[in-house]
Amino acid sequence: MSEHSTPQQEPITDSPWFWLYLFATFALILLIAFQWKLDVRQANIERQHQARQLANQPDEIATEEPVTVSSPGNTLIGWNYLVAVLAVLVAVGWIRLWYVRFRFWGKEAPETSTSR
Repeated sequence: MSEHSTPQQEPITDSPWFWLYLFATFALILLIAFQWKLDVRQANIERQHQARQLANQPDEIATEEPVTVSSPGNTLIGWNYLVAVLAVLVAVGWIRLWYVRFRFWGKEAPETSTSR
């Protein structure tokens, strides 16, 4: 082996942090791109649930108050928590990928095996 040979790095696709970053980014993009369609579906599911609840109430308990039903912009269950979790996963994946893979640019890469 020559003195000037550099150690070969593993392919980036061998890193689990790369796959975490890739899939979380893809999921976040899809969630944001199709949020309008998911809002419509969630509102329909919630309206069906609210209708079943009202149909199962006895007549004596039924009130004369107007019932607020879900609409695509006004649902009980939102997507904010899922977007936040995916954003955290993207950030963690990128930071770990950078730390493990790219922080050694310009420096000598650490030894991956300790066998002698």
